[in-house]
Amino acid sequence: MALREINLIPAKILYRKHLIRHVYFWAGCLATSLALIFSIYLFQRQTVLAKNRALTKLKETHNQLGSKKEEIKRVQNELDSLIQKQSTLYDKTRSQPYSPVLLRLADIINENTWLTKLAIDSTKDTGGSAGMQLTGFSRSNQDLGNFLNQLSGEPMFKDVVLKFARELKVEESKKSTGA
Repeated sequence: MALREINLIPAKILYRKHLIRHVYFWAGCLATSLALIFSIYLFQRQTVLAKNRALTKLKETHNQLGSKKEEIKRVQNELDSLIQKQSTLYDKTRSQPYSPVLLRLADIINENTWLTKLAIDSTKDTGGSAGMQLTGFSRSNQDLGNFLNQLSGEPMFKDVVLKFARELKVEESKKSTGA
């Protein structure tokens, strides 16, 4: 005869133990799965938020730089406008009218001296003064001397020099030959 194991524990109790083990097992699996899913979610959220924070900071920096760039452009345009106005004002003030010079010259010249040529060279402009060359005749050396003395005495005319016609011809020939 063969020996068999006989279970004297009622089947309900065994079934309940089996059911409780299954419930604990599946509850543990569910808890582990939920914990794993939640940890993956938190990890991804942290990495995405870190990227979003960096992206947000970059966007804020980009917006700030954009506003600074617009402000710099506005200031640069204003500066260019002021520079243009300054150069216009400089050109206007630098090119002084010659009517006061001609009026003063007409007051100084005497009746025995007359001009045949008046050349004003504004390219020699140094410190607001232009070069001027007067060519003419005089009845006597004394009349010419009086004219030169009055011209030299005027603060408007500086460095008055008398050159004879021969000196001028020599200078013009040197300029034309390039020597």
